[in-house]
Amino acid sequence: MACPSHEFAYADGTPELQLLGAATSGDLALLEQMARQLDGGRGRLAEAVEAVTDHGAGALHLAAASSRAEVCEFLVEDVRVKVDAVDTAGRTPLVWAITCGGGHMDIVRYLLDQGANPENVDIKGFTPLHEAAKIGHCEVVKLLLSRGAYVDPFSTYHATPLHVAAEQKQDGAMKILLDHHADCNRILKNLCSPLMIAINRHSMKCVNLLLEAGADVKGIRGLTPLLVAAMNGLTDAFKPLLDAGADPNVRNEYGHLPIQLAAYVGTREGVEILFEVTSPIPAIHDWSIDGIISYVKAEPQLEDLALSKMSRAELKEEGLKALYEGDFNAARKFYTMAMFVDPENIDPALLGTRGLCRLLLGNGEGALNDAHLCRALKSDADSCWLQGYSHLQLKEYEKACDAFLDGLKLKPSFVGIEKGLRQALSLLKDSHADKKNGIEGRYREARLFLW
Repeated sequence: MACPSHEFAYADGTPELQLLGAATSGDLALLEQMARQLDGGRGRLAEAVEAVTDHGAGALHLAAASSRAEVCEFLVEDVRVKVDAVDTAGRTPLVWAITCGGGHMDIVRYLLDQGANPENVDIKGFTPLHEAAKIGHCEVVKLLLSRGAYVDPFSTYHATPLHVAAEQKQDGAMKILLDHHADCNRILKNLCSPLMIAINRHSMKCVNLLLEAGADVKGIRGLTPLLVAAMNGLTDAFKPLLDAGADPNVRNEYGHLPIQLAAYVGTREGVEILFEVTSPIPAIHDWSIDGIISYVKAEPQLEDLALSKMSRAELKEEGLKALYEGDFNAARKFYTMAMFVDPENIDPALLGTRGLCRLLLGNGEGALNDAHLCRALKSDADSCWLQGYSHLQLKEYEKACDAFLDGLKLKPSFVGIEKGLRQALSLLKDSHADKKNGIEGRYREARLFLW
């Protein structure tokens, strides 16, 4: 955010610059003089002052950012400028007071007393509460909430103030938000919860606060807080997560358990903690702490996707070429690498195409992981198709029918889903021959789509 870092030139500046400079420096006499000069005796002082801006920021923005209380009072009460005027980014003087003025409580409280909207949303979808949580100004957070600010506003990127506090490791602000019943399980488009973010940021204070508040430790298929902690080498989080009910036997999308990731990127202590609660892996013949570490270290290393120097576009192009050539394994690798170029912004189409590669390789479990994540990000007919065929490959015919039916509701003319639903219904009947009538009754809705 562009905050005033110096006073504007007065003597050689235009009346407009002098007015903004006076607001920044707190020179009330000069401000009033320039305002009347710009008004030219028309009696429209507010209009004249509001017309002078720098990237949309007017005199009140600058006075609030510089903690000039007398100037703020003059502009609001005498000149009567709009207290919720916005700059080009949609930010009000209240936001400038919080972010640039260091959350000077007198200014923030004054603006709220004068009717400033505590829930004004800027062009990013951020509210004053987001900004206060970001810098960890606890008194401002409390004040905004006491003045009616909603504790869980979504931004354009679906981040709530709690997500922002987790990202910035602001445990003080986080505690206040949680005390006001902030939703600790809201999932972002990139599938991150506040707990996931806190783990990624290695903030154990935030992790513990979220767990105490009842944060979900199950996660989404193939993406759990415990797996994230293991991948980040955050051994301190293992016991709290396990105590909260985290399952140490859930694998990630590559088939790795938390204990394997801990042995690969973490510490011996982490392996020791997980060893007590992890079911033995048949492939590891020496099921001991040393045996697990030796086995993992001897395995081919996890694909080092972060070292790829290719852009996401280049990787997608190579993946498409490999897919057309029938080299599904190579295509899968390229699409995986493409996703890891920018892991914070998962592309559902990219994820779905990788799922298709896994399906064609006979990896129904991996394809189903991608299908579930696709539907969590964007539940469209294509993700239902992938989910349905993944279940078919795993011989989960009832679940396949449900997924295909969901897809037909979204896109009734999808021939591939119609074909899949017919196949799933047929296989389901064959596998439940003794319950044929019951199956047909349950899926009467499906028959309406097909016949």
